[in-house]
Amino acid sequence: KFKKTWIEKAILNGGDKRPVILEHYGDILYKLGKTEKALEKWNEAKSIGKGSELLNKKIQEKKLYE
Repeated sequence: KFKKTWIEKAILNGGDKRPVILEHYGDILYKLGKTEKALEKWNEAKSIGKGSELLNKKIQEKKLYE
């Protein structure tokens, strides 16, 4: 919950334009059992820029890879 609070603050302060922040938000949502929301954030990250090397794999398999 702590990480989710901080990442949401980052999103509100411009992080919604940064693929790395959106991807990490998706990772946190996935860990919280919110797979569909995680997938939305991973797709947002992909649409605005380059995410991690594993971003496409996360999207394709709907699964978290770290």
